[in-house]
Amino acid sequence: MRQRSLFRSLSAFIAVVAITGAAPFAAVAQQPAPAAHGLNWLVGNWNVRQSFWSDAAKAPAIDTGSAVFTSVLEGRHLRQDLAIASTKPFHGLGYLGYDDAASRYDSLWMDVNFGGVVIAHGDCSADGRNCTFRGAMSGAHGGAPVPVREVLEASDADHFSYAYYERHDGKEMLTVRLEYSRTK
Repeated sequence: MRQRSLFRSLSAFIAVVAITGAAPFAAVAQQPAPAAHGLNWLVGNWNVRQSFWSDAAKAPAIDTGSAVFTSVLEGRHLRQDLAIASTKPFHGLGYLGYDDAASRYDSLWMDVNFGGVVIAHGDCSADGRNCTFRGAMSGAHGGAPVPVREVLEASDADHFSYAYYERHDGKEMLTVRLEYSRTK
């Protein structure tokens, strides 16, 4: 009996969609989407200089690469594809956006060197040119999560840096700094 009722409801729903030609959630989809709350200035192609510290007492390894920021999900978020040329080629994928429900910015990062996902939350200036995110990444071999801090700082519309800090044994260490220059 329940199956028959569910089937009738589903059939009626499909008939309404077929007759009106409208998607069931069209009213929601037609609402204007926010422009990632000031982060859309990042959209475009970038040259990248990466500094990577495996030991705070030593000089960083320096490599270069490129990044592409694209607007996704009707302008609600940005997607970054990052490729760094080095002895071991590196590729990463990240998302930045504003969570209206939580009233905060979110950062999500994945790459070929780390099997987990780094998730961080934070705030940005009104123009989206200075942001700080705090979160955590999985600890090695199932260990305790590692606190992280990410800082985006723009010097102008064509140059910005993204610094990534990890906290180990109560001490914060800069592990990666990416310096971006917009390609012309």
